[in-house]
Amino acid sequence: MAVIDASVYIALVNAHEIEHASSWTWFEQAMRAEEPVVAPVILLAEVAAALSRGMGDPALAHRVAQQLARSEAIELIQITMAMAERAAEIAAEHRIRGCDAVYVALADQLSETLVTLDRQQLERGAALVTVRAP
Repeated sequence: MAVIDASVYIALVNAHEIEHASSWTWFEQAMRAEEPVVAPVILLAEVAAALSRGMGDPALAHRVAQQLARSEAIELIQITMAMAERAAEIAAEHRIRGCDAVYVALADQLSETLVTLDRQQLERGAALVTVRAP
């Protein structure tokens, strides 16, 4: 199982992203191996915001978020109070941005690898969980 960060999902759906090819390669390997891929439900908002801002296309952002919500390839996990509290601890203790700390908290809770392109998560999240780029 792997926890996927918004940075990787954006690279998957946007061919203009520098890490598009490596993200697809990783994702296809995970799917072929039937490795479950999960993310906190905040992935929806992060993907919509990134696509709307980055591509200037709110309609596209809505469509992609709706497809993601219905996807069977990535399981979206609800954020519980315990996970939110753990994310707050991680954010405070490791100086990781708020939403990014939620991904680290989920990987920590599940004892799974966090797959991300985010430098802060790669560097600081590694103190808590296994973190890797796609």
